[in-house]
Amino acid sequence: MKGSRSHTSIRRLCFATFLSLPLVLALAGSASAEKILAKADGWELFTDGRVAGFVSQVNGDGTLVGGPGTYVVTYPDGMMVRDTVQGGGWPIATTNGNTGADPPVAGTVNQTRIRSGFLGNQFNFGVRGQVTPYTTVTGYISIWAFIESQSQSKGTPNPADVRQGYAKLEGPWGSFLAGRTRTLFSRGATDIDVLYAHRWGVGFPGSANFDSNGPTLGQVGFGVMGSGFAAGLIYGTPVLGGFHLNIGAFDPVQLSGGSFTRTGYPRAEAEATFERTFGGSGKIVLFVNGLYQTVYKGSPCVTMPNAPCETTAAGVGYGGRFELGFFHLGLAGHYGQGLGLGYALENSAAAFDGPGNPRKIDGYYAQSQFVLGRFDLFAGFGITRVFLTDLDKAAAPVDTSPNSVIK
Repeated sequence: MKGSRSHTSIRRLCFATFLSLPLVLALAGSASAEKILAKADGWELFTDGRVAGFVSQVNGDGTLVGGPGTYVVTYPDGMMVRDTVQGGGWPIATTNGNTGADPPVAGTVNQTRIRSGFLGNQFNFGVRGQVTPYTTVTGYISIWAFIESQSQSKGTPNPADVRQGYAKLEGPWGSFLAGRTRTLFSRGATDIDVLYAHRWGVGFPGSANFDSNGPTLGQVGFGVMGSGFAAGLIYGTPVLGGFHLNIGAFDPVQLSGGSFTRTGYPRAEAEATFERTFGGSGKIVLFVNGLYQTVYKGSPCVTMPNAPCETTAAGVGYGGRFELGFFHLGLAGHYGQGLGLGYALENSAAAFDGPGNPRKIDGYYAQSQFVLGRFDLFAGFGITRVFLTDLDKAAAPVDTSPNSVIK
């Protein structure tokens, strides 16, 4: 991973290969692979899940340490801040750097882990039955666990993560879900990454996770904004001619990256999809999704020039998937403000400038897959860009030294 900075944008681009050798036992890859454990009085108890382990090798450059490209600048309101844009790269503590050099040397990362991948070990179970002749109710729990230890300490407890837990009603009128599940914004792009690349893989380990524990990021952060999981209420329309609409209200997120730790209302998200099959092995899926959340700073908010007390985090995602025989292709993009780099509404300093103005962020992603029997070959490209605010441009000093990341 390599970053560059300009007066218009900061780019995050990935051409890298992260080597992983998997041993995977999948108990279920979709609802069609559910295992029915018991049936009684019109109700059924079912389960699905997966277990996996990977050997993962990471090699790359550390984050820039001081020197050219890292500054303390004075904003027009007199506030002095460290002029860095965070959210990418590996922290200093994880690299073999030399902070005493002139300029300081970031160092390199070279590490091997035995770990879980993009999707952790899962033990999922649910119960399903008819509450009326036309309405089905499902209760579902998804428990994730990771095989690697936190902070690489084998004596540290490794607790399970209840990733999903919800109740869902379904009928001719559509569906209604209440509980914790996947969010709607950027769900289509995340599906592309899972289905065509890292369902059985590792991908980018993340800026912190490669020496700790937790799921890897696949292509997330490089053109893909992960949908993530949250508590919410979702209504889904019936599928009509291939069209399907989901509308959700989710537990609001505090954005401490910009000191916006208060929200008055649930976060609104929606996704519209269109799916159509053709021939014996063809499929096309199109999607568009979005989110909107108003956030504000805690009281009292000291109003200063160029320092908002309230702002909006919002975004739109779009794209599609094409399948024909052994060839699969997915294209996706997103655009918004205050979104973050990895997943929607992450607490990232990259999403806001010093006083808290939201930065515009966009991303583009292309993923190909060739299914050759039991083997998959895939290649992808992604780029995420963070655009400087007017205040960033006014505050950014000019450095023309050879090692500068400011051009």
